[in-house]
Amino acid sequence: MSRRDFFRHAERRQYRTRDHENPYFRRVKKIPWKALSLFVGTTIVFLGFLTFLLAHPALAIHEVQIDGLTHIDREEFQTEVSAYLHERVLLFFHRKNQFLFSDEDLRKKLEKKFTFASLTVSQEGKKLSIHVEERNSNLIWMTDQEYIVDVHGVVVRRLNREDAAEANLASFLPSFYDINKVPVTVGSTVLTEQEIERVFAFHKILSEQGIGFTQTRLNRLVGGWMSVVTQEGYEIYFDVTGDIEAQGEALKMVLAEQIEDPGDLEYIDVRFGDHVYFK
Repeated sequence: MSRRDFFRHAERRQYRTRDHENPYFRRVKKIPWKALSLFVGTTIVFLGFLTFLLAHPALAIHEVQIDGLTHIDREEFQTEVSAYLHERVLLFFHRKNQFLFSDEDLRKKLEKKFTFASLTVSQEGKKLSIHVEERNSNLIWMTDQEYIVDVHGVVVRRLNREDAAEANLASFLPSFYDINKVPVTVGSTVLTEQEIERVFAFHKILSEQGIGFTQTRLNRLVGGWMSVVTQEGYEIYFDVTGDIEAQGEALKMVLAEQIEDPGDLEYIDVRFGDHVYFK
């Protein structure tokens, strides 16, 4: 009996919990206007606040301070900075907004265009500060055009001899001429730091021996082949990968013992150890 009562009560509970509807007269579900209005209102307020943050002039960068430019063209540099600040984000906003600005992105953009020893970009409120430390000029690299190269062998910029300051700089920098005229770009490496040190060591030996020279010539397609063009017109071939001191001693010996008039020379070749060739 108790078992039968249990099933009867269970069926009644199940019946009471069922949603009984007439299939021909279903209830129309009401749209939750209050919840929908609250959602739409919240969204509009949020978008309005976001638009205010990203577009209001009070939150934009208005002042740009650039320090340290010496040889890099200031107008060209400022153009690159301005192009980044006016770069569009999400179609309607610009990078000059304090929340959309990225000092790291601007630094990378500038480093693709120019070469620096160091570059610091910082933004505080409406002010953007950029401090530049340019690479030290070390030599002139000559191909189809002329470039300034630093102590690490990195191409710093094009040489503009029409500019008085650039022309004055070029007057005391040594000239390196690539006889193959291989194209180079700003930021590329044309010589290693060790090669530059060895070439300058050979230049020093020539100066100590009283040999004037005007240009260093390179054949980058043939290893360490280099030559120095002397003021008397002949060339001295040397190997930048070899013993520079030994080559200098060999040069000194052949000029003292075997050559009476250097003005008749076409070249001296000291690349082969004790065997010195000249014509």
